[in-house]
Amino acid sequence: MLARRYLRSSRSERFVSLISWSSGIGIAIGVMTLIVVLSVMNGAAVEIRDKILGFSSHVDIQGPGESLHDWQSWVDTAGSLEGVVRAAPYVSAQVLASAGSRAVGAMLKGVDVADSDEIADHIVQGRFINAEGSPFQVVLGKDLARKLGLQVGDKVRLMSPSGGISPSGATPRMRAFDLVGIFDSGFYEYDIGMIVTPLTAVQRLNRMGDGITGIEVFIRDKDQASAVAALAREQLPPGAWVTDWQHRHRSFFRALKTERVAMGIILSLIVMVAVFNMVASLVMVVMERRKEIAILKTVGATHASVMRVFLLMGCLLSGIGTMLGATLGLLLSWKLSDMLAWVEGVTGVQFMSSDVYFIDHVPSVIDPVAVTMIIVASLLMGLLATFYPAWRAASVPPAEALRYE
Repeated sequence: MLARRYLRSSRSERFVSLISWSSGIGIAIGVMTLIVVLSVMNGAAVEIRDKILGFSSHVDIQGPGESLHDWQSWVDTAGSLEGVVRAAPYVSAQVLASAGSRAVGAMLKGVDVADSDEIADHIVQGRFINAEGSPFQVVLGKDLARKLGLQVGDKVRLMSPSGGISPSGATPRMRAFDLVGIFDSGFYEYDIGMIVTPLTAVQRLNRMGDGITGIEVFIRDKDQASAVAALAREQLPPGAWVTDWQHRHRSFFRALKTERVAMGIILSLIVMVAVFNMVASLVMVVMERRKEIAILKTVGATHASVMRVFLLMGCLLSGIGTMLGATLGLLLSWKLSDMLAWVEGVTGVQFMSSDVYFIDHVPSVIDPVAVTMIIVASLLMGLLATFYPAWRAASVPPAEALRYE
């Protein structure tokens, strides 16, 4: 009762009460900002990971040389590993794609048409390549198609540096392919730099025979890629080179994690500033309430009970601010993508460009562990910051405070 009453302002103490409640509002703003920013950064990491793995294998197996022959037993071994959904061969090669006077370097990837559902699901124009008819058909990313000025049904010339040998030296090989579809992966690096075609087309273009570049392995749980890769190394013949997506993109995701931690530390300073403001406001309350504290002590209030009153005041301020900030932060994080999409539609301003940030929207994924840590840390800082004002209040000498009253 006393803690609530001291937080309410009388006419002569409105300024002190305003400062006290402003510190609670500062804590709410800090907690809300922390939750929203960390949710956005966590969402960006998850979104980029899903985009990368949408067209990329979870585990990649290659032979000791540039190409792998007699690979069927390798595919069977990889496909039998625990947790593996499927394993399929692929061929990749650098090519120069040209149409008219335009030319762009790209990665040509030959896939098993029957085992490439993840690519077929992203076709936005035309159709996916099929095993019927000529193998020289391609699908490519929407940004690459726009850059080359191509539409479905056009022809694109692909030139591979892996050609034959002539009297004048090594000569590249060129072949016209039919563009049968355009995909939108949502990941700019794939949309601008990947061309997909049947496996046999790349083998014939580069004169590889039945050789392949490697084997793509897709697993049920993406986070178990390292364990599956270790099993593959044990069971495959010596010389197998096995990597997983966590190892291939380790530096990138480690940088994202470091950035997320650094941003959390920096933004937590907002909460600390509000906490210091609360300390100052509670000290001012102690100074304004010296007479009331002295009267309480003369009628029997103990040192501990006076401290408890001001500890409760600090806990009320920090608790209300933290819960308000957490509620607003969770609501804002939940609807952030929809809100920003609406603002982009109204203003015509794009907040995130896919060629700069890899993704074209602002994702938000709420991490319950991070939210819990933010709430607990804010409440602890508020509680610790209240001890000094409470000690000052309990140390008020009644005789000195009431000497001139």
